[in-house]
Amino acid sequence: MADATPSTVTYKQIGDLSLYIDVYPPTAHPDRPVPALVFFHGGGMTVGNRTSWFPTWLCRRTTAAGFAFISADYRLLPPSTGHDVLEDVVDLFAFLDSTPLLGTVQIDRTRLAVAGSSAGAFCAFFAATYANPKPRAVLSLYGLGGDLFTPHVLSSKPKTEPFFLGYELLDPAEFSEFMYPKSASQAPIAQSQPAFFGPDSPTPGMPSNPRMKVARLWLQLGVFLDYWTGLHEPSISATLRELLTEEREEDASAMMDARLRRALPPSAHPILPQLLVSPEWPPVMLIHGSDDSAVPAQSSRAMHARLLDAKVVTTFRIMDGSGHSFDLKNGAEEAFGGLFDEAIEFLRAALQDA
Repeated sequence: MADATPSTVTYKQIGDLSLYIDVYPPTAHPDRPVPALVFFHGGGMTVGNRTSWFPTWLCRRTTAAGFAFISADYRLLPPSTGHDVLEDVVDLFAFLDSTPLLGTVQIDRTRLAVAGSSAGAFCAFFAATYANPKPRAVLSLYGLGGDLFTPHVLSSKPKTEPFFLGYELLDPAEFSEFMYPKSASQAPIAQSQPAFFGPDSPTPGMPSNPRMKVARLWLQLGVFLDYWTGLHEPSISATLRELLTEEREEDASAMMDARLRRALPPSAHPILPQLLVSPEWPPVMLIHGSDDSAVPAQSSRAMHARLLDAKVVTTFRIMDGSGHSFDLKNGAEEAFGGLFDEAIEFLRAALQDA
């Protein structure tokens, strides 16, 4: 967690459900509006909140650079879908535009950047397309969304061997409340804190919050996109799976995206980041571990290719031998401090005064 105590602010209310942001002030607190980095947490879109898998290295460097760091909640799947998440991202930026004073921090709404880790990159990519005010830069940390149409996401049949960070395969019967149609009847939530079994458990250190396993189960079954799009009847995953049987060249992203647009109902297009890339996107920095088995590096490689095709200024750093969430591991500062400094310089260049 960051050193400073944040101000917690409600940015959206949906009935009884409150969506919050935590605002970390700059280390030197000037009496003027400051730029801000908006961060979206990971968790497979099914678990977590604004304090989960928190990138202390990024928060500290952001605030030391004279910027505010804003960590945001958003609605989780299930029962929400990508459409709800997109709505939350748009509403958050509208809130920042209309509410420049957050706690004790004045935000310069003309100088915003956005970052997302893992599934949180969906939100960062959404902001690049839909947010108003538009962010000046996007930082994706091992981000999901650059290529959703792979065997990792759309298995032609349920996986039969461990594939996700070495974790065991899951029994769908143990997660019936998170499987359609039961999942659709859940009350909307925007927070689900990660939790782990204690030392007295037969499985110490393993996830005890069932939501921590839900995205993995959907990937195991090849149905993640059903829940992301809300298209279960018929299953959009089953429809798209047929595309995996077609010959595919890794550099033919435009051809693949054209096929996807034809195969997908128009309602799904706005929530699939790989279909959103355009020359209007701000500069993007992508960071990914080469050995990531939760979000394979192909996601960032494919996004990088699409950004280059669109003539978007982009930086791509692949960390050889590193896995998922490598920046949060013990010793990460010593191992990756230079990369972390490069990331903040990327953001500083975008957020500094013109």
